[in-house]
Amino acid sequence: MEAAAETRKGNGKTKRTAKARINPDKQEAVQQPKVVEDQIDELVTLHHKAASAQEALNDAIKATAEKAGYLASVVRKVVVARAGEKWEEKHREAAQQLELFDQVGE
Repeated sequence: MEAAAETRKGNGKTKRTAKARINPDKQEAVQQPKVVEDQIDELVTLHHKAASAQEALNDAIKATAEKAGYLASVVRKVVVARAGEKWEEKHREAAQQLELFDQVGE
């Protein structure tokens, strides 16, 4: 999120204005609201689809966990690890955590 800039008006009061994104040349980009206006309907549609997809994923994970006898949070972690292509890293973390539970736990 871009920070707001503060500018002083002639009457000494401070007015907050939003800064533009910085382009690759390290200059403030020219803001073009028409681009957003032209795409807003598609963006809103995609937002709704993403929310629906998240809800469907949550339901599917819960149902799968119930059938398999695992906690939904555990199934979610496996799905996220596989989807994010961090399988080996997450597997190593889980193995280390299990080792600590076995060695240090009650």
